[in-house]
Amino acid sequence: MDWRRLDLNLLKTLAVMLEERSVAQAAERLFVSPSAVSHALARLRRAFSDPLFVRTPQGMIPTTRARSLERPLSILMSSLEDARGDPHESFDPAKTQRTFRIAAPGALDLTLIPALTRVLRTRAPDWSLAVETFERRSYEADITSGRIDFVLSVGGHTPTGERIASSVLWEDELVVLAGRGSAIYSTHEALSIEDYLTQRQIYPMPWPVTQNFLDIKLARTSRHRTFALSVPSYAALGEVLETTDLIASMPDRTARAILRSHPTLRIVRVTPPQRSNLSLLWAAMGQPEPAQQWMRNAITEAASSVPRGAPEPNSPDAP
Repeated sequence: MDWRRLDLNLLKTLAVMLEERSVAQAAERLFVSPSAVSHALARLRRAFSDPLFVRTPQGMIPTTRARSLERPLSILMSSLEDARGDPHESFDPAKTQRTFRIAAPGALDLTLIPALTRVLRTRAPDWSLAVETFERRSYEADITSGRIDFVLSVGGHTPTGERIASSVLWEDELVVLAGRGSAIYSTHEALSIEDYLTQRQIYPMPWPVTQNFLDIKLARTSRHRTFALSVPSYAALGEVLETTDLIASMPDRTARAILRSHPTLRIVRVTPPQRSNLSLLWAAMGQPEPAQQWMRNAITEAASSVPRGAPEPNSPDAP
């Protein structure tokens, strides 16, 4: 499609239709007649060679093509709203409405995501946050197309290109969480990798073992962990660890978060320490819109407020 020949006023109709999914309601919001909206939709369908919306008893349902345009249109409309404002007036998130989509590992559901949500509810109450499960793959197309605004990547192994910028939010240390039934519960020393590998474990990760940075590292020396239970999230860990002899490995901040609701569990450090970075990825193309820049700063601020779970190596509490 040649964008130079498209009446850009039609995009406003499409954006409102994606929100309302009703010709009558879209017409009311646009201050035009329903027939004008129907005429605009007919032109849009010809331009995109797609029905865009299908009439059903539940309303006008967008097609896959229409849904793919939803996020780019949202960014475009928000940017135009920002451009209309006073260039000398600082951006105020409390006066805007935005939806941001982030890909994040499940471990962050207990740490960074709650901290970020608190920031948003306080300073940007009309903003929404949609979190989807992080996968070990390239997110360049997702980020540059606007489908994803930010990616929170563990271990620095997410492929990136020239159009992706990144910054490190924090360093995680892999620790073990154990309950009273575990053989390592009473230990006051850091657990060696050899002893660590003798323990039967829970695997609470959303990606396969073959994609986990620790298991990849162990496999290079023909060593492997033994899993008695694999689960897709961290939700059941506390209860299982309290009532069995199993242990679970996780980032130290996540372990500290679980301890808040399961205080009888213990954090045990591993030696030599296994560490990895949590990085923030975003589109590096052009000048960022104010909302995007503000959100990036909010994520960084939220990350700085999440406390470490393992004691510092030289502190009195360190093993």
